[in-house]
This record gives sequence, C-alpha cells and structure tokens, in this order.
Amino acid sequence: MRRAYENWVADYRSYAQKRGFRTFNDWPYHRRGFIEAWAQPGFHHFWQVWNPGIGYFTYRCYLVMGGRRHRFLTTMAAFVACGLVHSLIVFPFLGWSYSIVVAFTCFGLLANASRGLAPLLRQERWPAAANVLINVLFVLASFDLGFSVNRVL
Repeated sequence: MRRAYENWVADYRSYAQKRGFRTFNDWPYHRRGFIEAWAQPGFHHFWQVWNPGIGYFTYRCYLVMGGRRHRFLTTMAAFVACGLVHSLIVFPFLGWSYSIVVAFTCFGLLANASRGLAPLLRQERWPAAANVLINVLFVLASFDLGFSVNRVL
C-alpha cells in the first residue's frame, strides 16, 4: 500500500512539474494555479493549470478512457466525471444540483473547441488580458448555463 502511495505521489509531482508547478508549499505554487492560470492561451490550457489536483484527476480519467485515441470523447467524459464528483461534494450542503454537471459539460465542450481552434487562433500571441477575458467569460457563461438549466429542472 505504501509503495502504491509513493508511486502516486511521484506521478502527481511529475504531472504538476510538467505544467510549471515547482514546489507545493509556497506562494508561487498557488500563484501559478489560481492567478496565472487565467492568462493561459486557450481554455484547454487554463484547465491544465487552474487546479493541479483536479487537473491530475481529469488527466488520469482521460488516460484510463483512451487518451488521444478518442480525444474529444475522453475529454468530455473526464469533465462530466469531475462535474459529478463536484456535485457529490456539494450535495450534503446544498442538495442535488444539475448546474455543476452542466457547467462542467460546457467546460469540456469549450476545452475541446479551444484545443481544436488553437492552430487558427494562436492565442499564445494574444495579450495576457485578452486570454484572461476569454477564460473568465467561458467560465461565467458555463456556470450561467448550468444555473439556468437547474432553474428549469
């Protein structure tokens, strides 16, 4: 059991370091995840940096479900799974809500679209403020749609 845990920790650290996280107990780690993530060029890059713990979970789901062989479907399944996990965490406090699952489904659709359009948009050349604006708008629009669906149901 200890060996499995050590392998998991090593795998997680490798995952986080590939995404620009260096150390886990200081301000630069949190600054990278919660501030610099917004300026990432593309909504798919935003999700890789935003929360490394959830990002790692999504990445592992993505690999288990087939990874690059079925990129669109595995990305969607991983985001829907994350939405369900978030809903289960929130359920004891707020009751069941479809809004989080719908929002995460939108996040998956937008991440897939962002990845597909990346060669055309070339957002890495955009000013950071433009990337922040796009990423914030995508998050807000997804949650707005999720809450709207929840009101209807």
